[in-house]
Amino acid sequence: MTDTTIAIPEHLAPQQGELIMFENNRLLERLSRISPKTVLAVFLPVIAITAYLSISNGTGVLATAGLILAGAVFWTFFEYFFHRFVFHFNATTPFQHRVLFTIHGVHHQYPNDKDRLVMPITVSIPLAALFGLLFVSLMGDKGWGFFCGFGVGYVSYDMMHYAVHHVQNSNLALFRKIRRHHMAHHYRDTRLGFGVSSYFWDHVFKT
Repeated sequence: MTDTTIAIPEHLAPQQGELIMFENNRLLERLSRISPKTVLAVFLPVIAITAYLSISNGTGVLATAGLILAGAVFWTFFEYFFHRFVFHFNATTPFQHRVLFTIHGVHHQYPNDKDRLVMPITVSIPLAALFGLLFVSLMGDKGWGFFCGFGVGYVSYDMMHYAVHHVQNSNLALFRKIRRHHMAHHYRDTRLGFGVSSYFWDHVFKT
């Protein structure tokens, strides 16, 4: 699948195996690894609680469902934006290259390392708290439903990302198309294909 006419930066070139990122710090090394089961254990209760808060605060079931859908759709745009402009920012100094490798480059070099396919909760929990505060501050009680949908989108993204790297044979045509889209990002051109749970925004922005 590799296209040799397209250059992939050395720090993003795929390799087999896995990497010990923090040889001298066992705690940091452990925190850099995570199972998708941990994501589900942490965020499924958050999703349930925020849906309950939305309904119980008077938003209503139908309105909450609409807000959840809107939040999930917004997640797909955030996912695309974050992957393109944060995970693949234009590093120009040795320090920036080191930061880029730490936050995302290690995944590109070792794309089948099963312990680094979902976001560590040391990062996702603070980000979730910030976004929850932002949505509720801007939208009032309706922010709970929107944040719930945002959380649904995030969990779907993490589970999809894990699956596309480990499920090679599937009868679902949509899954196979999403997997091809993401594998092209890894093995053909890292400047394209930033959507993981959806390739919609790549079509919109022609990436």
